[in-house]
Amino acid sequence: MSARVSPTDRVRVRIDALFASDRELPEILEEVARLGAQLLLQTALEAEVTEFLGRNHYQRAASVPDAQPGSRNGYREVTVKTTAGPIQLERPKLCGTTAAFASRLFGKHVTKTHALESW
Repeated sequence: MSARVSPTDRVRVRIDALFASDRELPEILEEVARLGAQLLLQTALEAEVTEFLGRNHYQRAASVPDAQPGSRNGYREVTVKTTAGPIQLERPKLCGTTAAFASRLFGKHVTKTHALESW
């Protein structure tokens, strides 16, 4: 799969492949639950970056009046501990911004979800 495919689209492809496989349904559903949590968290991170920059992927800052300076610069893999087990996320990297990006969901350093802390 191309490196330009978004992490959320890669997770969706994995979910589709699971349902197309000949594995037992309970196995599939367990893996889909983990992937669903990964998809939800990855989508939230991507949305936060879009909101922070004030524009979508591949949209130039000059074409959006209130856009922040800076751009997306790939991803960094991080592991988040959840009640469903550890989940790999691809945290967006930014460059050229005037302010540091900090996720409202996870803060600067993603390590575990708040649901896990409440146990």
